[in-house]
Amino acid sequence: MKILISFLLLITLVSSTQAICAQNNKKVLLIGVDGVQYEKLKNIDTPNYDRLILHKAYTGGIKGSPSQQDTKSGPGWSSILTGVWVDKHKVSSNGSGLANAEFPSLFKRIKEADNNLWVGSISHWSPINTNFFTADLEQANLVLSGLSDAEVTSRGVQEISSGHVDFLFLHLDDPDGAGHSSCFGDRYNQSILTSDSQLGALLDAVDTRIAAGEEWLVMVTTDHGRDTRGCGHGSQTTSEKTIFIGSNLPLNIEHSEYVEDIHNKEFDGIYGYAAQTSIAPTVLRFMGINLQTTWKLDGNPLIGSPGTRKVMAADNRTIKWYSAVSGPVEVHQNDQLIDVIDASSQSWTDYTDTQGILDYVFVYNDTPVAIRKSALEVTAGLDWSASRAYYFRGDNQYIRYNKTLDRADSGYPRVTDNDTWPGLGDYSDLVSAAFKASAEKGYFFLNDGRYLRYDLDEDRVDPGYPKLVDNNSWPGMGDYATKIRAALKWPNSKVYFFLDDGNYLRYDLDNDQLDSGYPQPVNDSTWPGLGAYSTEITAAHQWNIFRAYFFLKNQRYIRYSITSDQAYSGYPRTTDDDTWPGLMNP
Repeated sequence: MKILISFLLLITLVSSTQAICAQNNKKVLLIGVDGVQYEKLKNIDTPNYDRLILHKAYTGGIKGSPSQQDTKSGPGWSSILTGVWVDKHKVSSNGSGLANAEFPSLFKRIKEADNNLWVGSISHWSPINTNFFTADLEQANLVLSGLSDAEVTSRGVQEISSGHVDFLFLHLDDPDGAGHSSCFGDRYNQSILTSDSQLGALLDAVDTRIAAGEEWLVMVTTDHGRDTRGCGHGSQTTSEKTIFIGSNLPLNIEHSEYVEDIHNKEFDGIYGYAAQTSIAPTVLRFMGINLQTTWKLDGNPLIGSPGTRKVMAADNRTIKWYSAVSGPVEVHQNDQLIDVIDASSQSWTDYTDTQGILDYVFVYNDTPVAIRKSALEVTAGLDWSASRAYYFRGDNQYIRYNKTLDRADSGYPRVTDNDTWPGLGDYSDLVSAAFKASAEKGYFFLNDGRYLRYDLDEDRVDPGYPKLVDNNSWPGMGDYATKIRAALKWPNSKVYFFLDDGNYLRYDLDNDQLDSGYPQPVNDSTWPGLGAYSTEITAAHQWNIFRAYFFLKNQRYIRYSITSDQAYSGYPRTTDDDTWPGLMNP
């Protein structure tokens, strides 16, 4: 019996060792060539790029969504190495510091899966190693920064040939430098030819290891495209968002198939191609590392069964995707399984009233694909001065907004508490409306039928508040105290209160009473352009004597002309970083 047990233990040990060896036999080389324009690459004779299966892809996130990021190197390489967009990795510029530790890079994820795996990063552009992923690279076996492209290539060949590499990231930079210096032209073309020769040396080294029995995945990509002249990049244009993903191995349909039938067709339908966030989950899956739902990776892996494809927000609550097949899709919200639907529905709507940052993960074919949405509403706007306003949000935070620069001040949002707004903090989750009555006083209305008077000079709530909104404190408004959802001060003595039932009130501050004949319905006769949104108003704010803004449910807003007393054409629009920079920052 002891002999049998020993034999079985030996068999188990051998099998386990063989499994580990088989898993460790999976090697990955990820090559990033900075600033290579896809169209230029396709028009130049590059025999080594041609050794790859290479398809168009996109960077820059989804324009107008929380994932939108500058088409610059910092955000681009961070998305490639983490599998998430800027709303998660937080590298918003080339000068950013450490990436968000909640979304580790490949360097850390691979080491966490098996610390015995050899991981290295050799980069021409130092910030990848020295700014963004310094912490993630602490356990790496090799980190080299600031080398020339030739040196990166030579050292890369050396490491690959040694036989110890499990994951190696190499960064080449000369094409981007040529573009910035000379735009498109002979020098730029030559830089691509040089990178092709360097790629050839690296592919030859990998082929030698493959001949020795190792399994290698080689992926080649770029961080961003270029503007039409080739001189710069950073904006949301088709040419700057266009990148490529190449592989030495055939990948799945998420890589090879262009999907025309997608919800968002901006930028000549570029979202029908794979996203640069797909690279990280592809590497992890190839190396045998299971993709976890809790990682909230935005990218769809390009090997194995793809997950829910082309996941994009249709509006603030509805998410759409592409699917030509059926099958169960799990819907997770903030790490909780909340629904199971069929993939063929190609759409799902969140009917909850949850406020704040919502992380959704759709799991199909045991493959998680994530999207982050901001479900925030502006609940009140308070004018402070000609250059400053404050906006209060449903997540109990507020934004100080610079009206001159038309953007949120840095360092916001901040929590609405008794340090930031003395006397208001205990009621921050109840604020439903606000307005500035004079240079000295402002008012906050609460959804429980009370109000506070705020001293703008002393920067605090006046003593004795909150008080009830009744027919003594606000003559004529007692019956509507709990229905107030927005307040708009007009450039005279009138204040308009918008109610949750689609009606409005007009209050005269000089006479200190509700005007007769109110409430009246909000329609296109009383408020031209607002009629269809009468029950969707969440806040209002007088920007100046010429215009006002109405904020609506589902992160939309309407610009209203006080002068002509009507909504501007083309509204409502989405409240996002393009229209209100920083207002919806997490």
